[in-house]
Amino acid sequence: MLYPEEKERENRFKLALRMGLPVFALAVITVTSVLLRYFNHIPTSFVIIAFSMLGIMVYYLFYLIYQGFNERITDPVTQAFTREYFFSTMQKEIERKTYTFLMFSIENLEEINKQYGFVNGDKILRDVTKRLSNYFEEKGLHKIPIAYLKGGRFLVALEGPQNQHRTMMELMCIKFKHYSVDEIEVDLVASMSDSTHFKEMDRLVEWLYELQNEKRKTLGHLEDEIDHDTLEGLVVEAVEARRFSYRFQAAYHAGEPIMYEMAVKLLSDEGKLIHQKRFMPVVQRLGLLRRYDEIQVEAAIESLNKIDPKVKIAIDVSASTLRNPRFLEYVLMLFSNNEYLRDRLVFVFSEAMFYHQIVQFNAKLQAYRRAGICMALDRLGGLQTSLRYVQACDIDMVRYESFFGKEILDEKVQALLEGFEISLKNLGLRSWIRMIETESQLEAAKKLNIDIVQGKYLSPIEALD
Repeated sequence: MLYPEEKERENRFKLALRMGLPVFALAVITVTSVLLRYFNHIPTSFVIIAFSMLGIMVYYLFYLIYQGFNERITDPVTQAFTREYFFSTMQKEIERKTYTFLMFSIENLEEINKQYGFVNGDKILRDVTKRLSNYFEEKGLHKIPIAYLKGGRFLVALEGPQNQHRTMMELMCIKFKHYSVDEIEVDLVASMSDSTHFKEMDRLVEWLYELQNEKRKTLGHLEDEIDHDTLEGLVVEAVEARRFSYRFQAAYHAGEPIMYEMAVKLLSDEGKLIHQKRFMPVVQRLGLLRRYDEIQVEAAIESLNKIDPKVKIAIDVSASTLRNPRFLEYVLMLFSNNEYLRDRLVFVFSEAMFYHQIVQFNAKLQAYRRAGICMALDRLGGLQTSLRYVQACDIDMVRYESFFGKEILDEKVQALLEGFEISLKNLGLRSWIRMIETESQLEAAKKLNIDIVQGKYLSPIEALD
């Protein structure tokens, strides 16, 4: 048992003792006075039974008081329901009725805590609870259960299907998307689903998480989407049967195609294409990420036979997979007896959070490079970690965040790219930009001396055939 748990148990026992001691003392005094007055007339068996019942009563009283501290139904900070109470209560409700569940998230809570302190962070959490409650009261919806999930996330349950509440939700998202509390800006986003898709609270909350991760602030029609359970089944089947669709887009250097980037979509048994934004969270949750990346490597190697030997194929590989020793062993095995593969594959990776064991990570990257794989860091300028990885890792090329390609005609963007280009050239790294869709964007990229350009203006996204 952890020390805080020991202290918690000790504190609860002391509180129970303080609360139960007066009752115990009163019972003892009452029984003792009765015995002293009528001792000669009371049978011994009654005395034994009385003291036994007194002991049982005191024990049960202490037990109830002690357990009462465990059964808190409201969060002390937000005054919303606790996650445990909300889940247990709503699980019973959705088994007999249809409910719509809303997840609200304070996207910038971490920044608020850092800049204004945790006291103000807690104040924001309480304010969100009150605002949600007041909004529903104004709409004539009373006693709506609101629960504090964790971090900056709240759950709300509304009786009825989601179509019944969609208009209200859209107005609510507009009203609360950005607001201020004592000049502290709050960025609140929401997602919505109902219990027609799920009958387990855990699964429903996971689905709401995924919807928010896809940046779907106000949800579209979920009835047009593939439901969660079906999607999981499709992912498992696709991985087992390698049922994926591949498209490629050429990237150019000095007017010549030097690389094809491979785009992957899941293919359902009905022939429907499912985008990575939908199925990748499921791949990660089911623990299939390494196997998925291995399949894409094999598909890329197979595609190399269809293109010019001087042209590379670039594929996205997750950073966690690159660190996996089993994946490294698998890749080295593929390349050990296949000299034609050298310098023909590019692994593109990015990571939102900086990996602190960076020395070990860089060592693995060098193992891939020695095998003949080019390593490309993605999303430079879009993720805070990208600059740290440029400094800490030995790689071959860097690809800019897509925003820079879209806005390359903007003077400020050009100034930033010019600075990046000087740094990358000094480090001996090649630069890569995509989303080039007009001739003027292409000319701007040339003037900035960006090494590799990619976009619809230069090449469509199509099958290699």
